[in-house]
Amino acid sequence: MKKINGSTSERGKRILKRLGHLEPFLPASLVVTKKRCGRKDCRCAEQGAIHPTAHVTWKELGKTQTLHVPQELVKEVAQWVEQWKALRKLIGEMGVEQRKHLIQLRKDLKD
Repeated sequence: MKKINGSTSERGKRILKRLGHLEPFLPASLVVTKKRCGRKDCRCAEQGAIHPTAHVTWKELGKTQTLHVPQELVKEVAQWVEQWKALRKLIGEMGVEQRKHLIQLRKDLKD
């Protein structure tokens, strides 16, 4: 039987290298909205600017979980969520490439 290197293709190796360069990620969605705070002495109670508020949501054991994000952390958390999206995209690309690679390995074994 013919011996072949089955780990991955050159394109697969490039995808794996890109995976290694990702920053911290957070598998969640970030939602920023505006709302009234509810304090009677705040300017938003009757007029004026409505306060921004941010939350991340994710599924855990089939239920949606929500966590408040302080305004000071919104930009950083947004970067984490974007890194998660990049990771999911790379995982998808790697899956496609590995299927192609497997098809090629099968053809090589037949030859």
